[in-house]
Amino acid sequence: MVSYYKNKKLYENRVEQLNRLDQRTGGHLDAKPFHSEVFKVDAENYFNNVKVMSVQNNAYEVIITINKEKIADFHTFLENISLNYAVNVNDNIDYEEVNKSMRIKMVIKPY
Repeated sequence: MVSYYKNKKLYENRVEQLNRLDQRTGGHLDAKPFHSEVFKVDAENYFNNVKVMSVQNNAYEVIITINKEKIADFHTFLENISLNYAVNVNDNIDYEEVNKSMRIKMVIKPY
């Protein structure tokens, strides 16, 4: 019984934390399921060129090309990606400078 009540209290605390996070972001966390073509079309609204390729372990490599001046737009997109899509971004994000552009490579994995 003691274990049950401890776990119940822990669960209630976590739910409360998630609710506070939800209110902090200013809306409900209503992420859509990931589909590579829909993601590509959405990302092309913000960036010059977007490629989405399937890789091993049900993951996708995303290559985004943007102007150097718009790197802040990418960081905003990256910050909000999990609010918009049910995905996890791997830790390694590669930035490569190409002339006046930046090529950004990252791997995302749908939930």
